[in-house]
Amino acid sequence: MKLAIQAICNVGLVRTNNEDAVSVGGMFLRDNATSLSVDTPEDGFFYLLVSDGMGGHENGEEASEFALGEIKEQLALHQIRPETFEDDIREAVHYISYKLNGFAAERGQARPMGCTLTGVIWHYGRIWLINAGDSRTYRFRGGMLRQLTTDETERGVTGNPEASKLLYNCLGGGAEGNLAIDSLDGKLLEGDTLLICSDGLCDMVSDEDLESALERGADADELLRMAMDGGGVDNTSIILARITA
Repeated sequence: MKLAIQAICNVGLVRTNNEDAVSVGGMFLRDNATSLSVDTPEDGFFYLLVSDGMGGHENGEEASEFALGEIKEQLALHQIRPETFEDDIREAVHYISYKLNGFAAERGQARPMGCTLTGVIWHYGRIWLINAGDSRTYRFRGGMLRQLTTDETERGVTGNPEASKLLYNCLGGGAEGNLAIDSLDGKLLEGDTLLICSDGLCDMVSDEDLESALERGADADELLRMAMDGGGVDNTSIILARITA
């Protein structure tokens, strides 16, 4: 499968530090951008992942970087095996959660560091969608945008805009870190576009506006501008990956 990829990780207009992180096949991005074309290997792996450090918790930027680094290491060391992918990736995420919660306990942090994780992994001929939290993975096809992941949130305190959306699952953050895994085998076609993003994009730009923008051929830079025009109140990570063959 051939992919034309654009990726951006941006601090936004309001926050002073960037707790988001992006990994494009192991290339770590924060406050940076890249574009490249790749062939996903049949006998190997490639991945596109976004992790959003939890705002309001300490060291969210450390949590997202640790999560992506640990996934990279375990894939490279073949600790995530083709025949037991689902069990192995879940075990990896539980380990990440355990370590993040442990770091917080060692430092006496009042609120354990945590992060979301979402994206797609091509692994030895299979394609997997993974998700924990409220970052999102979408598929754009034939003018229609479909969210492939489910936001793991619940409504917060009525009348309190700061607590209007509460995560009930994440990596670290005092949680176990439960990973949703789905097979995308046969569900991605030439001409499809994957959009993987943190809520800094989808909280600022509606699905309808994202769909319209992709229909007119918007690139990752334009989606970022739309998020900034919408207020840019959060860190914003965007991966666009068009399947070209």
